[in-house]
Amino acid sequence: MAKKLTWLEKLETIIPGFSGYKKKELAREDDRLLRDYVYKVLNDARKKIEEAAAAVVDIDFTLAKRLNNLASIIMYSADKVKFAETGYAPHYHRVKVELDTLEKIKEIDNELVGSVERIRELASEVARIAPIAQIPSDKLTKISEELGKIDEVLNRRLNVLRGWSSETES
Repeated sequence: MAKKLTWLEKLETIIPGFSGYKKKELAREDDRLLRDYVYKVLNDARKKIEEAAAAVVDIDFTLAKRLNNLASIIMYSADKVKFAETGYAPHYHRVKVELDTLEKIKEIDNELVGSVERIRELASEVARIAPIAQIPSDKLTKISEELGKIDEVLNRRLNVLRGWSSETES
């Protein structure tokens, strides 16, 4: 991320024996900031879908139920992102989380951004269309597909963190 380091933080990245810890901490902080952003975008999309459900409930109750179900799935995905493992492994853990693993986790998390941006765009379209016209089913299907991609990325992330994936070997 684009955070400027204070003089003390710069010193911490230079001191032998401490610099590794500081670099890992900064990588974890970058990861957390990225996941916070993804959570916020998903939460915004969920609100848009709920607005659309409220707009169509009197016209098409079945569609409103489908929209509410989709909003619940979005909320579930957002919570999975928010509460995903952070890459901290205590000293006694068999699988250690090294800096290169944390960097790989950041790369994997960056893949989430594209999916959540598409979800937000589609959710905004659905909310805009809902009061004036029938919502095309393909829009809801595309949102579901993007949510599936998010789930796949989170599973890959977990596998890398736990040492179950060959993605960390380069």
